[in-house]
Amino acid sequence: MHERPARAHTDPRSSALKLRTRNLSTSRPLVTLGLLALVAAGCNEDPSGAGETDTESGTGNSETMPTDPSGTMSGTDSDTDGDTDSDTDGPNPEGFVPLPGGMRKLTSREYTASIDVMLGDAAAAAANPPADIAQEGFDAVGASILALPADTIELYERSAAAVADAVLESPAELQALVPCVSENANAACYREVATTLGRFAYRRSLAADEIESIAAVGAAGQQWADDGAFMTGLRYELMAILQAPSFLYIQEVGEADDGSGYRHLTGVELASRMSFFLTGHTPTLELLDAAESGQLDTAEQVRAQAVQMVANPEARTALEGFFSEALRLRSLADAPKNAEVFPEFSPELGEMMKDETLLLLYDVVWDRDADFREIFNARHTYVNDALAELYGIPSPGTGELFARVDWPDDQLRAGYTSQGSFLTWQSGPLRNSPTKRGLYIQERILCSDIPPPDPSVDLELPDGEDLTLKELLEMHLDQPGCASCHGLTDPLGFAFERYSAIGALRLMDNGKPVETDGEVAGIGMWNDARELGDVLAADPRTGDCLIENLMRGSLGQSPSEESLPGVEDLGLTFADTGYSVQSLLVEMAAHPLFRLVDEPK
Repeated sequence: MHERPARAHTDPRSSALKLRTRNLSTSRPLVTLGLLALVAAGCNEDPSGAGETDTESGTGNSETMPTDPSGTMSGTDSDTDGDTDSDTDGPNPEGFVPLPGGMRKLTSREYTASIDVMLGDAAAAAANPPADIAQEGFDAVGASILALPADTIELYERSAAAVADAVLESPAELQALVPCVSENANAACYREVATTLGRFAYRRSLAADEIESIAAVGAAGQQWADDGAFMTGLRYELMAILQAPSFLYIQEVGEADDGSGYRHLTGVELASRMSFFLTGHTPTLELLDAAESGQLDTAEQVRAQAVQMVANPEARTALEGFFSEALRLRSLADAPKNAEVFPEFSPELGEMMKDETLLLLYDVVWDRDADFREIFNARHTYVNDALAELYGIPSPGTGELFARVDWPDDQLRAGYTSQGSFLTWQSGPLRNSPTKRGLYIQERILCSDIPPPDPSVDLELPDGEDLTLKELLEMHLDQPGCASCHGLTDPLGFAFERYSAIGALRLMDNGKPVETDGEVAGIGMWNDARELGDVLAADPRTGDCLIENLMRGSLGQSPSEESLPGVEDLGLTFADTGYSVQSLLVEMAAHPLFRLVDEPK
């Protein structure tokens, strides 16, 4: 068990906050995560596409879940060595096996954000990469394991052409990077573009033959032009760079590491992994300079760079993107709700729920750098007048603007799992789903494996016109084969029976008072959602599970049993920092679990 030191907190800002989440950070707007679809030689992928299909409603991603007999939409979720100051050159005393090396595609968010940082906002706005297909709830996992059809290459060509056209229309960003670019430039400028922009895009210095090959595309394009214009050749050169596997795929193969017995990422590979993890885009030229000059060779050097990167506003945007995936926030506007049963639900209300959760995260992680576990038992939230009306709490009187408010005691709410975002998404279109709510807690907050339902199990609820949903599900648990999975999920979900399928307070079910008490072996017991929030906050698995999900969301891989000791070691460090997420991001980047890889998959 982790030691969980007490941590003093100061009150965060309490003024009314902007409605839209894009106002939460000062960096460029958050772009939706997505999956690349290029079939490239030399990329080791699973040709069968084996894995859980995940198609989240509204974005082309969803997640298969054990069947919930209480909802008509059940079965689909729309949507170091222990010393952090040491180096990793020696053996790994923790005994964990690092994740396998290999290659994975950029997600569409990473693709677009990388074009933004290289070529500017207009170029990024023109980018249109193929849609993502999430696996295990994360786009990066799908990008690591799915073999995609060859016709997606055409989508990358179209996107590259649109980006190149945008650059030619507004070339200032490229000219700042490669000053020779102009209408009157000569052929030598094609080499400069290949050398400088190519290095930026490929995340490494290019070999001489690569530079000549890319420059030759520009020269050939200029010859094809009726007027022999340099800019026509530049368009084809930009398209070649942006369609190259070296841009579209992140390489993490590493080099043999005699001290650990595994492979350590090269300086530029580590720079790429750090940059996509912490800022969501390709590494800057300054970070590549540092990598190539040996300034990422030790854990302490990595830690120093990571501290600077976490202080960058882009880190806030990147983390918002992660939580939008992990907490199923990005599709709330499209949550399937029956309009006759829930006429008050709308896409606008769904967006407000998303903003509420992001504001709580922003408060805990960035404003106060507080104990992350407060996400589960915070006695305050952020609402505008519409959300306050939904919850049945006093209005802050701020209109569309959000304000921090304390949950009234009679609501018995606490943290994210009492907010509309969780309660809405983890429900069916017609009514609550204790199974979905409990399953999410088990799998995504505690990272527990829940077995799929036995195919022989009768999924129909028993008859009981006068029974509450909790009573019906408890009867269902008596059927053979049900308790093995529903017994681990439904009692957790019962804690939220005071709240409807869109998060409104409800005290009665089928004419009877709702009951919210429950108990699950290995987790604890509770009387209501607030007490369950305290139980979750006190469980050390919540910290380790955040680390596992960060690995899935950024590295595209789930920890194996052999790598879990590394996760647990990071979890102890997380506890030592008072569960500071900012510190965790830094320590993850410096940890051998992040800097080492096993043989490529």
